[in-house]
Amino acid sequence: MIILNPETTEEKQLKTILEVDGDIHNPARMSVLMFLLPRGRATFTVIQKCLNLTSGNLSSHIKKLQVKGFVEVKKAFIDLKPTTEVYISPKGRESIIEYATNLSSVFQNMLDEIL
Repeated sequence: MIILNPETTEEKQLKTILEVDGDIHNPARMSVLMFLLPRGRATFTVIQKCLNLTSGNLSSHIKKLQVKGFVEVKKAFIDLKPTTEVYISPKGRESIIEYATNLSSVFQNMLDEIL
């Protein structure tokens, strides 16, 4: 009978990276959520310009975030122009904070061990 050693803290932390929600881990979607986090909302155009994404690319990523419940999209007229506003949802806020906290902890612990 083989007895395996219990997982080390390092192994447990590395597994948390594997368990990260792939819908957040994508660089563009993570950037959208991080951009919205301190602001709460932004227009599609502002997000597009700040993140330097094409409208089709950004639209695709926002749709995926919307389906997962991380953002809400509202269409409105501002100065008689159609405008798309993107809001971070409570679920999106909680998820991106948890994501950042977990990754930060993993990286900090790894750096503490090697530095």
